Amino acid sequence: MAMAAILIVDDEPSARLTLGLLLRHRGHLVREADSVTAATSALGADAFDVVITDLRMPDGLGLDVLQAAKARCPDADVILLTAHPGWESAKEAMRLGAFDYFEKGQEPDGLFRRIDRALDEQALRRRTAVPPPSAGGERRYLTVLFADLRGSMELLAGNDLEEARQVLDTVIERLMESVHRAGGTVNQVMGDGIMALFGAPIAYPDHAARACRAALHMQEAVARYSVALHRRRGVDVQIRVGINSGEVIVRSVGSDLRWDYSAVGTSTHIAARMEQLASPGATVLTAETLALVEEEVSVRPLGRVAVKGLPDGLEAYELVGVRSARGPVAPTLR
Repeated sequence: MAMAAILIVDDEPSARLTLGLLLRHRGHLVREADSVTAATSALGADAFDVVITDLRMPDGLGLDVLQAAKARCPDADVILLTAHPGWESAKEAMRLGAFDYFEKGQEPDGLFRRIDRALDEQALRRRTAVPPPSAGGERRYLTVLFADLRGSMELLAGNDLEEARQVLDTVIERLMESVHRAGGTVNQVMGDGIMALFGAPIAYPDHAARACRAALHMQEAVARYSVALHRRRGVDVQIRVGINSGEVIVRSVGSDLRWDYSAVGTSTHIAARMEQLASPGATVLTAETLALVEEEVSVRPLGRVAVKGLPDGLEAYELVGVRSARGPVAPTLR
């Protein structure tokens, strides 16, 4: 585990002290701030690897800390601490460049995993030194993944709004965590789903395999959650996932506070179409992706499918499992 310089921003002394003790016990150098003003001052005086900030404080928001971090300490990754009512702000933080968010009240191991993942990605960025794309964009061959919750409108209509939102938030969190575990980048959170890139900003040579592993993990994570949810509330949830590999235009968009990666082109459209084709609980990928991972995955052919803009359509495959290093296939839970 790498030692890191971490800034904790929280106006609650007990929460700040407890988290600080836990992080120091793990070998990190910790500095604490009790307000947005104090955090801004600390960010201007010292360099930090990770900033962990509460969502709401008397003199401002965690989003203000995020902006200060991007302006004064741009290499730091920011993790937002939030509760369910702060989900919209968490999504806004992700859009503005936060590395991740963590729900207060959960076991701290989840936060520790996010910190470790941020440090691992920082180390990888330093080794690969991939520059951000220009505003005009650059061509990049990568893999695009779309995932969404099946029947989200029915879920919202048939349940208490607060309960439905909690279910949706939990599913989105599992999707994002699966992408991050596989080294991908979530570049859009779209209400009941996400879009993720594998191969940008970090140019992994095994981007297609990483996307397949992420899809398998998110299907398994949501399936486990669905079992527990059915026992408690009688509600079932499933996701659809679509994957495609190809050349896209990767460009930077948004403000000058961060590089926000967006991928546009036919390959992105095809990945979204694969998601739409997938049955609940299934992952569909294209022949383009399969060609990159044929020795690593098991699939079921779906035949030629129609895709808007492609007169002849294309071949699609359902992902059955991903082979481990030992050889056997790990099946997708349905």
